[in-house]
Amino acid sequence: MAAKKKKTTKRLSNQRPASAGKGKKPSKKKSPAKKAARSGPKPKRAASTSAKRKSPRILRKTKRPALRPKSKAKVKKVVIKSAVPLNEEALKLARLVGQSALDKKALDVLILDVRRKGASVGYDYVVLATGESDRQLEALADAAKDAAKTVNRNASGVEASPDWALVDFDDVVVHFFTPDKRESVDFEGLWSDAPRMGVAG
Repeated sequence: MAAKKKKTTKRLSNQRPASAGKGKKPSKKKSPAKKAARSGPKPKRAASTSAKRKSPRILRKTKRPALRPKSKAKVKKVVIKSAVPLNEEALKLARLVGQSALDKKALDVLILDVRRKGASVGYDYVVLATGESDRQLEALADAAKDAAKTVNRNASGVEASPDWALVDFDDVVVHFFTPDKRESVDFEGLWSDAPRMGVAG
């Protein structure tokens, strides 16, 4: 039998020897799926550092109040009014006259404290009362004068008419009206800011 011929493999000139590829990593071939993913739309990049720096400034602007308080606030000056001194003698007289009017059946007897305007009007208390007729008004005026004499006070002036009688004690002024006259004169409205006082202490 003829001896078997050994197969000889011819090395091509363009082929590298097996030892030539040692020590180098084999090149990875990119799969078609990866190529398609890379060829698709690119993802958006994160905002630049300059944009990141601007965003806090925008937030701070929105947090600021619309109106800034002024650096120097105006302070309102509070004027403390001094207490008006109490005229005990005049108050006692006003209550005596008011009680005498009640004794003569007067209606709606009222004392007004006008001390705050005493410097401009010239008296401290006003006594108001209503009588039904001119005769009752005359009787009320006489009773007021008699009541004042008990505390050594005399009337400085008396004026009388069919619907109005006035008795002046300087610091106390007394008005007796008929109902219609009292409504038309409206001393309560004229002295609306004056404190009201009763006859009893």
